[in-house]
Amino acid sequence: MPSPSVPIIIPALLIMATSVSILSTDLYTPSLPHLQGVFDTDAGRVQLTMTLNLVAYALAQLFYGPLSDRIGRRPVLLAGMIGFAVASIACAAAGSIEGLIAARVLQGLTACAEAVVGYAVIRELYDEASAVRVFAAYGMAIALAPAVGPVIGGHMHVWLGWRSNFVLLTLLIVVVILLLWRFLPETLQTPDRGALRPRRLLGGYITLLRDGPFMTYTLIMALLLGGLFAILAAFPFLFIEGMTVPTEQYGYYYAAIVLAFFLGSLTVNRAAGHIASDPLLALGLGLSALGGISFILLLFAGLATPISITATQCLFGFGLGLVFATAPVRAFDVCRAGHGHAAAMLGALPMAGGGLGTFCVVLWHDGSAWPVAVILTLTALIGGALYLAIRPWQVKPGGANPKP
Repeated sequence: MPSPSVPIIIPALLIMATSVSILSTDLYTPSLPHLQGVFDTDAGRVQLTMTLNLVAYALAQLFYGPLSDRIGRRPVLLAGMIGFAVASIACAAAGSIEGLIAARVLQGLTACAEAVVGYAVIRELYDEASAVRVFAAYGMAIALAPAVGPVIGGHMHVWLGWRSNFVLLTLLIVVVILLLWRFLPETLQTPDRGALRPRRLLGGYITLLRDGPFMTYTLIMALLLGGLFAILAAFPFLFIEGMTVPTEQYGYYYAAIVLAFFLGSLTVNRAAGHIASDPLLALGLGLSALGGISFILLLFAGLATPISITATQCLFGFGLGLVFATAPVRAFDVCRAGHGHAAAMLGALPMAGGGLGTFCVVLWHDGSAWPVAVILTLTALIGGALYLAIRPWQVKPGGANPKP
């Protein structure tokens, strides 16, 4: 929980801001199959509204991090959220699939400010033990957004049409902007006037790319998020079209997976101070891989139903919750660059992984469950192999390797 010296309203507001931006990724997913008919297009182009949104989200973070090092956390966050409000209005007003894709790209370019600033502020305010608890609480609260998103989105689609999802996002973000404007302080102690110089800008990222332990934690997050977003992109078509699940009911299946993520984050929250971060992360990787392998076994046995598939993916979700509550803290501890660059990379690469996961679904879409089952299994297995190969748990905070 937050330190007594830090008002609880600060992490609460950051959670609110990031939750709204994350809600934009899946609130409209129950409408994805329907959008094929609305815009007279195919599933691949509809899924691009998610893929390109994630790519834009990832790339923009590489700039927001250093920008927040230069001018402060508060102005970067507020400007990004105002842009997000404009993009959400554009999504609601889109008259073609091309217009919706463009608006979704703008939404991704602006939504990522919340994640970059939120990670940096939290790590600047707390020590490691407190940060683990706050990141876990952060993860649990943020997990509620994608859990309830498809549930709300499915019912809104049936009652008010798909555009109402983006109207809701606009209203929510305006409320959060007003609250943040009033309560969010500036946490950057000393602005870095050289943060945006090309050599510095690239130098910080080059340093991180050469930092094996930092990149291990970051790539693990990227791989597993690729698996999660493969689920997000594929399951609406698999469940609604392939298994005739009603649009308004689809969200409950996905909510179960996100609830498992929530429970994984809660486990870390309870274990913080008693169990080190790395054993919990390793357990998360193992459970995620088990979820993917179980999915494949279901398909081989011919036992794949909405309920059985969801049950296997709850294992994946629980493991993901363990990983995402521990990996960011350890990545910050071992990194050799500034927190702005590190926060940007921690946001960018995982979201790029999410974009790659959805793109793989687009390329391999055949109406069956096999593509997503293979994709999420490979992401967990590769993440585990990378972790065992680099052994980042041997690195001390600050990036100092222990002597043999």
